[in-house]
Amino acid sequence: MVHAYDCIDEWRARRARAQSMLLALDFDGTLAPIVPQPDQATLLPGARRAIQRLLDRADTRIAIVSGRALADARERVGLEGVYYAGNHGLEIEGPDVERIHPEALEATHAVAECRAALQREFAAEPEVLVEDKHLSLSVHFRLMADETREAGIRARVERCCGGRSGLRLTEGKKVVEVRPDVEWDKGRATNFLVATLLDSRDAPVIYIGDDRTDEDAFAALRGRGDGVLVAPFRVEQSAASAYVRSPDEVVALLERLADT
Repeated sequence: MVHAYDCIDEWRARRARAQSMLLALDFDGTLAPIVPQPDQATLLPGARRAIQRLLDRADTRIAIVSGRALADARERVGLEGVYYAGNHGLEIEGPDVERIHPEALEATHAVAECRAALQREFAAEPEVLVEDKHLSLSVHFRLMADETREAGIRARVERCCGGRSGLRLTEGKKVVEVRPDVEWDKGRATNFLVATLLDSRDAPVIYIGDDRTDEDAFAALRGRGDGVLVAPFRVEQSAASAYVRSPDEVVALLERLADT
């Protein structure tokens, strides 16, 4: 795995030849530092300017592919012309694109029942946050000081939601996700964006993310594009082909990609 800065010249040259590029970005841990409570997350200084510079190019499309609800991601980025994929791509919206996964809509009743069960389960534990994203739920425990309790939190989420028809559980950094049990993830969402937005097979596709769920996108792009992992330390197992060490390096990468 090479540092992404070493790939910039190649990516820009391929963009110049194809006259198009798709740059897909996770939000938390990629464009915004990880914070204890999800509602505290904000774009890094300089990130909005860098994205706007890329949007101003006629040859570059930008997508935000996040586990957050689409409306939440759109509000935090706050830029027109971006393609927003929320709930790990179950909902996608942007210029001339509007899609909600039909099977995910069918599961909203089960998600609501699970939300009520989780809120009862963790009512007396303010360090466990149940985030309602309509199409899915996130149970955050980053505020929990005692890491030995984390396995117990996961087990309780499993007890509340694991056996419910139409739902499945996935894990990320200090979070358990309750999602519709459909064959869809960030990888499939990214492939949908590639097929929808790019005409040229030669156009570069870059996906930048930091979490386990971003590995689906890295794997999906193998042979077609490049995954860039955001990680402060060397990671032995990842489907990404390049890395940066921090969200600050992501912003610097975006600025360089905005240059001719």
